Amino acid sequence: MRDPGWLSHSGLLSPADLFVGRDGELEAVSRMLANPQARLVTLTGPPGIGKTRLGVACASAHAERSGCDAVFVDLAPVRDPALVMVELAQAMGVEPRGGTDLTGQLAAALGHQERLVVLDNCEHLLAAAPDVGRVLASCPRLRVLATSRERLRLSAEQEFPVPPLAMPAPADVADLSGLAANPSVALLLDRARRTNPGFDLTPANALLLANACVRLEGLPLAIELAAARLKVLTPGELVFRLASRMEVLAGSTRDVPARQRALRSSIAWSYDLLDDGERALFRRLSVFAGSWTLADASSVCVPDEDDALAMVESLLDKSLIRRLPGDEQTAEFSMLESLREFAAEQLASHAEAEETRVRHAEHYADLAERLEATMGLPEERTWILRVGRHHADLRAALDYCLGAGRDTWALWLATALGWYHYTHGDLDHGHALVDAILPRTADRSDQAATSDAAAADGQASVLIAGGVLAWAAGDNGRAKGFLLSALQHSEGRGDARRAAIACAFLGHVARAGGEWEASADWHRRAEAGFREGGNTQGVAWARHDLGLLARDHGDLGSAAELLRASLRDFRELDYSWAVASSAWGLGTTLSAQGRLEEAGSLLAEALRIYTQVNDPRGVAQCLDALAHIASERAHYESAARLIGAAAALRVRVAARQPDSEQARTSAVEGVLARALGPQEADTLMHAGQTMPVQQAADLARAVASGTEPGDPDRSYEVPLTPRERQVAALVASGRTNRQIGRVLGISEKTAEVHLHHVMSKLEARSRAEVAAWAVTHHLSAPA
Repeated sequence: MRDPGWLSHSGLLSPADLFVGRDGELEAVSRMLANPQARLVTLTGPPGIGKTRLGVACASAHAERSGCDAVFVDLAPVRDPALVMVELAQAMGVEPRGGTDLTGQLAAALGHQERLVVLDNCEHLLAAAPDVGRVLASCPRLRVLATSRERLRLSAEQEFPVPPLAMPAPADVADLSGLAANPSVALLLDRARRTNPGFDLTPANALLLANACVRLEGLPLAIELAAARLKVLTPGELVFRLASRMEVLAGSTRDVPARQRALRSSIAWSYDLLDDGERALFRRLSVFAGSWTLADASSVCVPDEDDALAMVESLLDKSLIRRLPGDEQTAEFSMLESLREFAAEQLASHAEAEETRVRHAEHYADLAERLEATMGLPEERTWILRVGRHHADLRAALDYCLGAGRDTWALWLATALGWYHYTHGDLDHGHALVDAILPRTADRSDQAATSDAAAADGQASVLIAGGVLAWAAGDNGRAKGFLLSALQHSEGRGDARRAAIACAFLGHVARAGGEWEASADWHRRAEAGFREGGNTQGVAWARHDLGLLARDHGDLGSAAELLRASLRDFRELDYSWAVASSAWGLGTTLSAQGRLEEAGSLLAEALRIYTQVNDPRGVAQCLDALAHIASERAHYESAARLIGAAAALRVRVAARQPDSEQARTSAVEGVLARALGPQEADTLMHAGQTMPVQQAADLARAVASGTEPGDPDRSYEVPLTPRERQVAALVASGRTNRQIGRVLGISEKTAEVHLHHVMSKLEARSRAEVAAWAVTHHLSAPA
C-alpha cells in the first residue's frame, strides 16, 4: 500500500472539487514537464492565485500520461530549511539514517526510477534550494514541480508565472452561455452551487456576477471565498460588500490550511516573510491608487533610488507587485487590489502613514504643476495622457490636500484634473473639482511649503480651468468672470502663455453670446500672444477658433479655409484630439454647404478619434452633426435616433449644447416632425436615448458612409427591475438614501444596495449620472 503522500494517476490526493478555468495553464505546464530538459519547474504567483491546485492537477496529469509516480510534499508547516530534505525523504518512503548523507540515501533509493515531486509552498524555505539542486543532480530521472511566491533561483529552473483567471468583458454579459464558460465566472458558479444548489446564472444577476469577478481580479482564492458568501448574500449584496474585501473574503472550510481560509491570512503569510525594509516599502506602496513607476516609488516611498530599485525587484520576485504590460519606455507597476487593501491596513497602523501621504500628495502636485506648464504648448497632449494614466493618484492626492489644508498643492491638482476632464468631455466631474478648490484660494494655509509666486500662478491656472469648464457646460456668465480674473492675474505677472489661453476662451464665450466682433478680437489677441511666444500649436488653435466663429456667423467659405488650415496644422503636429475638433468643425461647415459626402468622411474621422480618446462630449457633437446628414438624405429614423443618443450623452457628462449647435439640431427636429409626425419623431428620439454608445456610434458610421442600417424600429433598454427604476427616479428627485428608504418602506442600507445595483447596470460613476439617466427615460418618482 502506498504512503498517503503518493499521488497515483487516479488522482488519489487531488482536491475533491472541480478543477475549473485552468485548461490553458494545465496544457502549458504539462508541455514543460514533458520536456526531458525541464527537471525543475516552479509555479510562481501572488497569494491566492491557485499555485497549489494547479501544481496538483499538473502532477496528476503527468503521472497519468507517463505512468510514473508523483509525491506531494507540503512545506507550509516546515520552518527550518534543514528539514526540507527530511520531509522529502519521508514522503518518498526513505527513512533517514544518521551519519549518512541524505542526498546519497535518496539517490540510492530512487536509482533510475522516474519520479515527480511536488514541493508546495517553498517561499519561506529558499535557503534549502541548493539541497534540491543537489538531489536533482544525483537523481537523473527525478523531476520537481515547485510552487512558490518567488523563484528558487537554481540554474535548472524554469519558471511559470501563474496568471489570474480570465475575467469577463462587458460585452460577454449579453451571452449567458458564453459568460458561464468564462473561467472566473465558471469557478464562481461551481463553488456557489456547493453551498446553494439552486444558484444559477440569470439575465438579472449576470452583470453583477461579472462585476464581482472583475472586482476580485480573477483571483481564485478570492472567488472561492466570495462564492461561499452567496449562500447568505444576493449577488448585488456581495458586489456591494466587496468594497471591503478583507471582511467579506473569510471562509470556514476545515479541510484547507488556516492561511487559505481567509484572504487576509494568505497575504499575511507572504508579508511576514519580508524583511523590515521590504515590509515598509510594501506598506507605503499602498498609498498609490493606480499604477506607479520606479521614480514614483523612489520619490514617495524610498528616498534612495538604488534602494528602491533593489526592493521593488524583490517585491516583484515575491509576486507582491506586478509589472504592467505595454509601456516600452517606462516600466509601470501595480498591486492587486486585495494586496493593496492589506498593505493599506498595515500602513494605517504605523507612524509613517501621514508622512507617506504627504510625500504622495507633494509628488503628484509637482506632476500637476508640470502638466499645467505645458497647456497651450505642443507638449500638452503627452502630459494629458500622463494625467490619464495617473488620474486615480492625482484625485487621491487632491482629496488628501483638501482635507489637510494643503491648498496650494490642491490648486495645481484641481487644474490638471480639470483640463483632463475637459479634454475627455467629463464636465460634471471637472466642475466638482474646481468648485471644491476655488473657495479656498483666498486662504492658503500651506504657503510655508510653497512660494507666493507658485500660489498666484496656481490660482490663475485653476481660474482658467474653471472658466473653460464653465464655458463648455454653457455657463457663460461664470466662465467670463473666471477667465477675466485669470487674464488680470496673468497680465499682472507678465505671463503671456496663460494670458493667451484666457483670451482664446473669452473668444469662445463671446461667440456663444453672438458677440461676433468681440469674439474675433479675443481670438486675434490670443493668436498674437501665441505667435509672440513661437507657439505653433496655439496659432493652429486660433485658426480653428476663428474658423468656428466664421461658420457660426454664416461666412462658410472663410470658415472652411480656416478650418482646413487648422486641420492641416494639427495633422502635422500629430495631435489627434485637435484633429478631431478641426475635422468636426470642417465637417459641419461642409454639411451646411451641402457637400455631404466629404462632410461625412470628416465626421467619421472625428467620431473615431473622440471614441478612442474617450471624449463623450465630442462623440455627442459628431452624432448631432451626422443626424443633420441623415436628415438631408431622408434617413429620418436614423437622424432621430442619433439626436436622442447625443442628448443622452450630453446629460450624462453635464455638457450643454452650444446655442449655434442647438439651432442646427432644432432645424433637424423640425424636419423630422414634418416627415415622420411629431409623435413618431419623439418616440424615435427617445429610443435613441436608450441606445448604448457603441450602438449609436455604429449607426453614425453607417450614416457617414451613406448607407441606411436595417431594423429601424429597434430600441435598447437597460434591464432595471421596477424597484430599481423607482430608486433611480428618487435619486433624480434629489432624495438621499435615507429618504429613499422612507418613501419605499425599506431600510437605508437596502436602498443603498439597490442604488449600487442601478449604478452597476447603468455603468454610472455617480448619483448624478443615475439622475441623468432617469431624466432622459422620463421616470417619475413615487409619492
